[in-house]
Amino acid sequence: MRSDEIREYWNNRAASDQSVQATTNDIFMRYIEVGVLIKAIEKYKPSLVADIGCGDGRTTLSLAQSFPMTTFSGIDFAPNMIEIAKSFPRLLNLFFKEGDVCKPFNALFDMAYSTRCLINLPSWDMQRQALFNIRESLLAGGIYVMIENFIEGHDKMNEMRHSFGLPEIPVRQHNLFFDRERLKDHIAPWKELSPLWEVLEEVNISSSYYMMTRGVYARMCQMSGVAPDYGDYHHVLASKLPFAGEYGPVRMIIMRRK
Repeated sequence: MRSDEIREYWNNRAASDQSVQATTNDIFMRYIEVGVLIKAIEKYKPSLVADIGCGDGRTTLSLAQSFPMTTFSGIDFAPNMIEIAKSFPRLLNLFFKEGDVCKPFNALFDMAYSTRCLINLPSWDMQRQALFNIRESLLAGGIYVMIENFIEGHDKMNEMRHSFGLPEIPVRQHNLFFDRERLKDHIAPWKELSPLWEVLEEVNISSSYYMMTRGVYARMCQMSGVAPDYGDYHHVLASKLPFAGEYGPVRMIIMRRK
């Protein structure tokens, strides 16, 4: 899909669904993401934080409520999503605006994060440009918390599903999952010698959760002849599991601008 078609997809989704599932059907995966973002903010103590691709702003709002002394800016390229975000109760430390990650932000932050945003860019060149723009929006030593989907974890998840006799889950047509090796080469050599980033932390935050929900629970549903339900209590329990393994697509990489 072209970038304008992807923008239209999210505009249409915002127009048709203003519930907690407006940006993702799997709300418990989002709760996992919020949890690791809270820990990152507590650890790195930023003053100015950008939510890149904030969608309907629910994650941004939750974090702004948890950290009233930190200023949060939610940025998204879908105007209908920003409209939903601006309908929430106003906080003095929370702002929303339209913006395109493939263009300069013309603002500076000491932390930025993205949650499944850059996978909506239809080419590696655009994703690479987005990473550059995020870096340029950070003050020296600023932190980027990258929470994005990676094809390696997605493939391992499907291998696990195959072992349960379950069909593969395809990548949605408006998504381009990251290739970790290609990203690693871009940031090469990945640690202290990189001229762009210093990688501080890396963990697959979806593996345990996906093993339970897309593996065990999905197989139980198949055996019972019922459709999986994102609200089922198995998702609640799975969201409490410790991170382990590589059987899910969502990976968190925390980087510092050099």
